[in-house]
Amino acid sequence: MKKCNALAVAASCGFLFLGGCAGKVPDDAWPGYRTDGKGQLLKTADGHCWRTADWSEDKAVPECDVAITGEPVAEQEEEPSATEVAPDIAAPEPLRVTFAFDSAVLTDASRIALKAWYQNVANLEEPVVEVNGYSDPLGGAVYNQSLADLRAQAVATWWQEQGGSIATLQVEGHGEDTAVSGLRCQSVSAEELKACYRQDRRVELRVQ
Repeated sequence: MKKCNALAVAASCGFLFLGGCAGKVPDDAWPGYRTDGKGQLLKTADGHCWRTADWSEDKAVPECDVAITGEPVAEQEEEPSATEVAPDIAAPEPLRVTFAFDSAVLTDASRIALKAWYQNVANLEEPVVEVNGYSDPLGGAVYNQSLADLRAQAVATWWQEQGGSIATLQVEGHGEDTAVSGLRCQSVSAEELKACYRQDRRVELRVQ
């Protein structure tokens, strides 16, 4: 009789022990994936889910295997702040390039200056660029007008060779009008005259 009671007690204890262990096992909400014991998926530092040995494709879930399920997890898009406004891009300052006496050929220095100015204009939206050619007052007015036209066209041709569709060009020659040398060249010697008028042999560019 005592022996039977002892076995019954032992069996009862064993049953309670097993029942207690079973009660601590959480419900497996994510079969095939490791969880933290609270039903939350365990993930690596880069956001990948840990799979268990019994994982199979039929257990794939969007949060872990979008490529398999084809059901991407919806992500909340961040709305742009109302205070964020794209900064205005200022047009570059007007540019002046000069030419040698009686020449409409761009110098190396002029090409370098034009390249830098062109790149700044390329950042603008649909700019319109004025290209105005001039000459010095030496020689006849008709010839100087033709030379001014050729200088303006030389700059316009260079512009088009760069891929000039970035801007609309307005090209015009003004001859010897609007000299920038002023009256100071009237008092220099004949040998110094060409050098004095150098700034008048020019093309000016500006963004409207």
